[in-house]
Amino acid sequence: MTRELYGTLIAQGAGALILALLMRSFHRHYGKTYLQHWSGSWLAIAVAMLATAALPGLATAPPGAAPGMFVLRGVASYFHIALLIVGTVELARRRPARLRAMRRVMGAVAAAGVLVSAAVWFASEGWGQRESVSAAVRGLVGGIAFTTAAVLLFVRRAREGGMGYRLFAFALLLSGVHDLADFASGLRGRVAPLSAWLPYAELMLQSLLGLGMISSLLEDEREAAALASNEIAHMAYHDALTGLPNRPLFIDRLIVATAHAARHRQKLAVFFLDVDRFKEINDTLGHSPGDVLLKTLSDRIRKCVRAEDTVARFGGDEFTLLLQKIDRAEDAAKVAHKLLAAVKEPFIIGEHELYVSVSIGIALYPTDGLDAETLVKNADTAMYRAKDHGRDNYQIYAPAMNARALEKLALENLLRRALENKELELYYQPLIDLPGKKIYGAEALLRWHHPDHGLLSPYHFISTLESSGLIIPVGEWVLQEACRQTRLWCEQFDMRLSISVNLSARQFQQPDLTAQVRGALEASALPPELLELEITESNAMQNAEHSIRTLRELKALGIRMAVDDFGTGYSSLSYLKLFPIDTLKLDRSFVQDVTVDAGDAAIATAVISLARTLNLEMVAEGVETREQLNFFRDLGCHRLQGYLFSEPLPASKFEQFVREQASLPVLDHTEQEMR
Repeated sequence: MTRELYGTLIAQGAGALILALLMRSFHRHYGKTYLQHWSGSWLAIAVAMLATAALPGLATAPPGAAPGMFVLRGVASYFHIALLIVGTVELARRRPARLRAMRRVMGAVAAAGVLVSAAVWFASEGWGQRESVSAAVRGLVGGIAFTTAAVLLFVRRAREGGMGYRLFAFALLLSGVHDLADFASGLRGRVAPLSAWLPYAELMLQSLLGLGMISSLLEDEREAAALASNEIAHMAYHDALTGLPNRPLFIDRLIVATAHAARHRQKLAVFFLDVDRFKEINDTLGHSPGDVLLKTLSDRIRKCVRAEDTVARFGGDEFTLLLQKIDRAEDAAKVAHKLLAAVKEPFIIGEHELYVSVSIGIALYPTDGLDAETLVKNADTAMYRAKDHGRDNYQIYAPAMNARALEKLALENLLRRALENKELELYYQPLIDLPGKKIYGAEALLRWHHPDHGLLSPYHFISTLESSGLIIPVGEWVLQEACRQTRLWCEQFDMRLSISVNLSARQFQQPDLTAQVRGALEASALPPELLELEITESNAMQNAEHSIRTLRELKALGIRMAVDDFGTGYSSLSYLKLFPIDTLKLDRSFVQDVTVDAGDAAIATAVISLARTLNLEMVAEGVETREQLNFFRDLGCHRLQGYLFSEPLPASKFEQFVREQASLPVLDHTEQEMR
């Protein structure tokens, strides 16, 4: 080996070592695993070049030194090929290789390098033959590997654009051609690796490969930055959960659609969808099942509209639709029917089978608005109208809806001020015990001293309290005030007077309901057994499992539980048996005509018998005549409530009633009539 050739090999090894360190530095900065593989590949080249430079000098060295260096060079050469190819494949596929697979590949390469190099050494004689055979084997493996990697990189990345990938693919192809030339030279018995010109060619290829790697890295980072930018832009205008357009993108598309419709004198429809009672699903099952439900629902909605229509998630459980190029309002109605039917199919979420419904509001362009904001607002108004009509339906916007919405908003504002100004007051209607002919308790009933309309019952404002969420603070105040007032009466009259308080549907779903009740009892020092909470039958049956759990928590406080308006809901007797309740209150609708309507009489008789069988107290609401009183007395219903005894009274008049009606003359008079 000439001095000049020896220096070239040393320079190649030093250059490869520098590139290995450079790739290692890039790896630490960018975190790309293919850079780590390329760093190992350049390190292997450095070892191979230095071993090649040292081999001729070992011809007269102690036995074992030359074969060991020969095998080391072979292993390093195959590691160079394997690591470079693995890194290139990762670059082309845009994902790293699995660690376990990498370990297996490197182990196989090391074993193959040792076996092949040892076989060549012991099967050949003389340096020339060993170099020729070794060059042929390495050339065949490298030629196939580099050429294949060049084609893969070109097909997967370079063909899409980017000079960096193309330069690297070209360098890999030249390396493959070079190695195949080594293979051909080795077959002819020439010592190609140590020829005078080859190290210089390899140095040029080495430089071209290094430049291609760096260019590919820069190209890869540019693409990653572009993808990240696109992803950020997508996230800015799309919902992360469902992948649907979000509110800003929907409004942008609606603005463009209205402009297009105006130019071409076309109609379009805006839908506003809201999932009915979605909060109850989240509160009962948790947010993860709720998210799965929303994703499934979004897929069903998309299947109900055309590809050119827009479905967006407006926020929470609200969705909007933009239907372009419709001819009549009936076309929008058909889509609404299709949506309602699709949603009615059960949703299988894990182990749960859920049945949900949606309320839909529809606004049409140009009759219901000429701009995006007005159309969305009117569709939203129509959706709330659908909820007021019992949910699970659709409503097409009408101008009168805005007037009703304004009235509702005004009422809500007045109620907020009423709570702040203490315009709300509790009235109390006596609960009568027939055998004892005495008042044993009262039901607390909410009244509002309206500034313009005087005293109002809950019939006029309870729905607004529910929809606005004001029912939560109002309900908590009612509970605290009723307990406080009852405790005062117990001390004042020296008697155990119970109080019944109604819980709204929204109150009953509050996770801190038990804590609220405990706080009211502790603040008032009212014995727990004197408090009875009433829930409606329909409220209890909406989610029977949740109701049982909540009722048990409340019962653990020592209070009593009652089912109000019994007979008007969709009760299940099997669940009723499981409910930890103490009292059934027969709805006044069955009491009103109980003495003249055989059907009502039969229902009242059956309910009283059911209560007696389940060992429950029975209260008949709405008793207004002596005939009704006698009917329930004969059936053994001993607890009554109604205008026959007293209308709901403010606290001061209730006190007077208790003093004056301690013996309840109406009951004495009724007994005299019976005699």
